[in-house]
Amino acid sequence: MKRDYSKRAQFYAPYKDSFFADFVDLEYALYDVMVMPQKKIEEIRFASQMLWGIFCKVARVLPNMPTEQLLALGLREDMLPYINIDYLEQMAVLARFDFICTDDGRIKCIELNGDTPFLVQETFEMNEKICAEFDVTNPNDSTQFVKGMSQALFQAMHYIGKTGKPKVVITGKTAADDLEEHCQGKFMQRALPFDVDYIPIKELIIMSEGPTHPIEFLLDDVAEDGDRIGLQLLDLVRDKELAIINAPAAYLLQSKILLWLIWERRNDETLFTKHERGAIKRYMLPTFLSDAPFLEAGRAFVKKPVFSREGNTVEIFDAHGSMQVASPNRHYTDNLYLYQEFTEMPDVTIQLQDGTHTKKWLIGSFMVDGKACGLACRVGNEITEWDSHWLAVGVE
Repeated sequence: MKRDYSKRAQFYAPYKDSFFADFVDLEYALYDVMVMPQKKIEEIRFASQMLWGIFCKVARVLPNMPTEQLLALGLREDMLPYINIDYLEQMAVLARFDFICTDDGRIKCIELNGDTPFLVQETFEMNEKICAEFDVTNPNDSTQFVKGMSQALFQAMHYIGKTGKPKVVITGKTAADDLEEHCQGKFMQRALPFDVDYIPIKELIIMSEGPTHPIEFLLDDVAEDGDRIGLQLLDLVRDKELAIINAPAAYLLQSKILLWLIWERRNDETLFTKHERGAIKRYMLPTFLSDAPFLEAGRAFVKKPVFSREGNTVEIFDAHGSMQVASPNRHYTDNLYLYQEFTEMPDVTIQLQDGTHTKKWLIGSFMVDGKACGLACRVGNEITEWDSHWLAVGVE
């Protein structure tokens, strides 16, 4: 791909207060489009739709398992009382699959971001603007995004059962604290046809018998006096004083343990239909709880924690078990690990301020209210981390 890089700054200038085209040390949003054949886009949507049903089917089985088994699968004990709180029609109204589209034409799912996926503004707002700039068709359906999120809000209102007008809040960090998170939240505020307030998360408080505390995280959020304020928040949801989107049940979809559970049961005719079994074999990768199957077969593999984001704590090994690439970020070392067959991401050449670069790319495929409706391309290194670039997707 070769575009006139000099036009990039001019294109993104009108959005400097509402979109994060650049971070401090990263030219995040590329001035280009990944043009894909309509047939390939349709297959990615099909794969997403099939796998969504499969992931949700397996995730809904987990709450019925004994506590000791859930703990052995890497779920956190303090979250278990809340995993049955599932008041939305879909386990997650907003989720994103990550796929590798190989050079030989295969489409392989490497994970599902089932809880709080980013790339939302890029996919459902900025992609359309970039496609218009280069006169290509935008494959993404922002109408489905608005419809699906609106449906979820109605379902959440029904769950808490309060009379009168509910208070709808989108929360996140301030622009000074985290520009990306701030812009994502403000985009959703603009997009939804409701009276929605954006309140920085540090301004939210939980009223309890003790002092008030700011909310920043959930399971790991502890106030200075030792109060587990994240769990207090979940208690409010359990008691129907508050509804959050996604619902707490989405925690199960965020766990990569589903990759192993699905692969382990891929031939189970009592669990999966013929078409589902075919989709698993076609679109998923062999995944195990040990590296032994790959070492015995002489195949390269990826080691990843069951709960991690942005490539954090991910390692790639060759067929002999020698580590080739490792993420420099190591925030999830206390997790259970999975071992997934390594599949090479294809190359793409991009234009940055200092010239051209050859990078790796993968496709994110959004599910909104159970429908595949948005694609986003991430461009980075062998491990796709926080310093990857966003590349718009268009129809060839």
